Amino acid sequence: MSEYRDGIKLKTTTPSVILLKLLRKWYPNQSLSDLRAMVQNHEYIYLTDQEKSWIEGDRKMAKLLKELDRAGFETELYRERQEKPGCPWQADPMDREFFRNTLQTDREIERETMLDIEREVEGFVSPEAMADIEEELRNQDEEY
Repeated sequence: MSEYRDGIKLKTTTPSVILLKLLRKWYPNQSLSDLRAMVQNHEYIYLTDQEKSWIEGDRKMAKLLKELDRAGFETELYRERQEKPGCPWQADPMDREFFRNTLQTDREIERETMLDIEREVEGFVSPEAMADIEEELRNQDEEY
């Protein structure tokens, strides 16, 4: 069984003030020298396994990617896999369309989960509950 995680690297290895300020917002507990080294060494600036669930990891990655795009920083996306615990991670480039599809799948899973919970609790999905679910998903879409 393989384990997967997705990540973002920057194409630049020059840690500008604007970039460091953006990264500091995302990683307030890391020193500027650590953030600078991360950029200079072409390390991942984000990996989805930093979050407690893969859906949360994908969402956070999408938000960071959006901020980097708005700030004009070019990025590289990767999907890593680990065949067995303890084995090294193997990285493959990931295109944005694939990542968008991952986000869409996440939304569909979350929607179906909310509908299942509603059916289990109430026995059916009322029009009001359906509207609430759709509104919640729309609000999440606006975040990223």
